[in-house]
Amino acid sequence: MNMTDPTVLKKKLHSLLTNCKAAVLDFDGLLADSEPFHYRAYNEVFERYGHTLDKDEYWVEWTSKGKGIAGEIERHNLNLDVDPLDLRKQKFEVYSRFCQSGEIKLFPLAQSMAEALSANHKLAIASGSWVKDIRSILGNATALDLFPVILGKESAAREKPHPDIFLNAAEQLGCPPHECFVLEDALKGLQAAKEAGMPCIILRNPLNQNIDFAGAELIFESLEGFVAALQP
Repeated sequence: MNMTDPTVLKKKLHSLLTNCKAAVLDFDGLLADSEPFHYRAYNEVFERYGHTLDKDEYWVEWTSKGKGIAGEIERHNLNLDVDPLDLRKQKFEVYSRFCQSGEIKLFPLAQSMAEALSANHKLAIASGSWVKDIRSILGNATALDLFPVILGKESAAREKPHPDIFLNAAEQLGCPPHECFVLEDALKGLQAAKEAGMPCIILRNPLNQNIDFAGAELIFESLEGFVAALQP
């Protein structure tokens, strides 16, 4: 079976949609064009201590694999005169400023995609960002009402690639995990979904083209391709 054939992809997608009652969506890089702002926020903080983040490395090591501050320090053998927890705190403050300013936009098709899914599925967001930041971005786009369940960094004991946030989303949606599917763009999200026992659909974008998403239920080459496949 050719899983790159649009007709085959569409048929398998609609089979999956029929078997599921809820959709759990990642946020950064999937609904919101926010990843460049996460990079800008972390880079602004690291540059205060004399280190500049490599943008290409960031997309792989931070965004997709989720290695974070500890991974950056280890890879570059950094000896920064600051506690990593303080670096995180400073980054959160910078990033929240971007969220509140209205600079971060939803992708053009994100809202119509969520509206199409919500016709037959309960929707939740399960993200590594803070809930207040997610709400700011959605509020600026007048899309807050689309998502009755919004879970963020504070909503689970462990972050992706652990399954906690997806399991919490399923519980709040009132559905068993196997009746939920996950929509993701990151390797850590795929790993978390598999651990949670949820089928995972990956949407590729310019930042994750070189990531191996083996184990995903379906892989779409773009948000546009996924939205087209949603049509009856």
